Amino acid sequence: MTIKKTNSSPSFFGVVQFAASYWFRQPIKFTIILIMVMTAAFLETFIPNALTLFLTAIQHRENHTDIIFYLSIFVGTYIMTELLFSLVFFIYNVFETQTFKALVDDVYEHVYRLPDQFFANTFTGSIVSKINRARMKMEVFEDQIIMRIFPTLIIVVGSIIFLMLRFPFLAFLLTVYLVIFVIITAILVFKVSGPAQGIYANAQDDFSAHLADSISGIAPTKSYAQENYELHRFWDVTSKLRVKNFRAYSLGSLAGFAQRMLLCGMLILLMGGGTWYYFHGMATVESMAYLAFAYTIIQSYIREVGENIKNLLTSSYDLHGVIQLAKEKPEVPIHAALPELNIHRGEIIFDNVTFTYPDKIKPIFKNFSATIHAGERIALVGHSGGGKTSFIRLLQCLYPVQQGHIYIDGQDITKGSRQSLRRAIALVPQDPILFHRTLRENIAYAKPSATDEEIRLAAQKAHIENFILSLPKQYETLVGERGVKLSGGERQRIAIARSILADRPILILDEATSSLDSESERAIQDALLALTHGRTSIMIAHRLSTILDADRILVFDGGKIVEEGSHQTLLMRENGIYATLFKLQSGGFITEEDEEEEEEEDGKDDDATT
Repeated sequence: MTIKKTNSSPSFFGVVQFAASYWFRQPIKFTIILIMVMTAAFLETFIPNALTLFLTAIQHRENHTDIIFYLSIFVGTYIMTELLFSLVFFIYNVFETQTFKALVDDVYEHVYRLPDQFFANTFTGSIVSKINRARMKMEVFEDQIIMRIFPTLIIVVGSIIFLMLRFPFLAFLLTVYLVIFVIITAILVFKVSGPAQGIYANAQDDFSAHLADSISGIAPTKSYAQENYELHRFWDVTSKLRVKNFRAYSLGSLAGFAQRMLLCGMLILLMGGGTWYYFHGMATVESMAYLAFAYTIIQSYIREVGENIKNLLTSSYDLHGVIQLAKEKPEVPIHAALPELNIHRGEIIFDNVTFTYPDKIKPIFKNFSATIHAGERIALVGHSGGGKTSFIRLLQCLYPVQQGHIYIDGQDITKGSRQSLRRAIALVPQDPILFHRTLRENIAYAKPSATDEEIRLAAQKAHIENFILSLPKQYETLVGERGVKLSGGERQRIAIARSILADRPILILDEATSSLDSESERAIQDALLALTHGRTSIMIAHRLSTILDADRILVFDGGKIVEEGSHQTLLMRENGIYATLFKLQSGGFITEEDEEEEEEEDGKDDDATT
């Protein structure tokens, strides 16, 4: 299995556009936040002016009323600034949490719309990592733009405007210097530290994918005593991750150092320029205080510009994964309003179907046709790769056919909604996947509204209730991740109980008893017979003893049905594929008649020995 790579990553402005699409979902809150941030930032740029007015009043020994008035302006501006920033954060917190909830909800819903082939080519751990990092980094990304960079721009522009009223030439020099500052910082971040952060972000996805894959494979690792092998592989991955992490941090620190030196240059420019004005009688002590205070405010924002841009770029790289995930084509176009399929009888027709798996050249089916009558119990048999599983996947519309049509009850399944199709099909797979939920929830998964009595009846028919009742928490027992606390046979019986409860017109049994021992299999055969009675049933079987009573057996070979008929009919073809397979298995899977004949032979041998 390989991690799916996309051809191109979104640009920075593509990430901004993606994020903004979520901001504009809350236009009123977004507008209020921008206005409040702009007002608070502008007031903060006025604080040095208010201080200068207060100091000037004191310097000129104005009356107490005027001094208190200017003091009130200075203190009031400061308090109003703090109140506005505090209030905007309350609104922003609501805005922000709604934004990343909408993002995660959309991505999660989109993942469920993706075709089966996407999951066949993509690590689950990688998908989880992308969604998790998107949830966290969307917050960082919008923090940097809305609450860091935007007010910084207002502070810088406002400060230059106020500075221009006092020291025009110094304001011009500061403007030029800030442009140079931003250009150098942008080059350092976008060309030096930024790409390293992007490489590190991709490495984190690879690390998460490897971690998930290794942990999910602990059982075979222990079985084959390959702990040391896996540990060394993991250490190799973490070593590479550390190198990329260290490089990203080092280059980030280098950019930060350069930015701090540039800030020192800005201090020299402002205070040196102010001193020049003072020496020439064009500045007062109050003006110098203004410059010092203005620098303090500007640098408190500017000094974070490098860090803000770095965080902005890093978070944008972290959002690349989820944006590319959101661009994956869904199984059905989101806006396609497909009608509901009305499936009750379960008649299935494959009409000249041609199908080739993505990235493959040789077709699995070519002009393939087959008919399964409503209520018929069909078994699919044949060597691996013959097309049995592909037949089932196409029936579930997990893959699109290139030519031909598939009809159920006279309706082309590709023209109807996928949900209405799959609501008509119950599936018992060879390796059932259970959720880390209670046994009750897992059995009722296909019918969440089921009553306790219905759940218990389904469990009884699947011969699993006695096991459930033997557990301390009975139906409230948690089964563990993917049902790890249960044996393979127990998981299969839970899946069978789920299908019994679902009560759907079409039933697919994909080696549904492969994990059961002979005793359990015999005990459940009656339940399966009752389950398949009266509904269209398709049974994939390698253990031919489980399909002897099928109405019709279809033998697949090379994507074609090469034999069909009942068990007895196919056995009569001595050189047929089915007859050959059955003879090969007759030693391990024999009928009751064979057992009686064997017992008679054993009796004769005993008499002869005596």
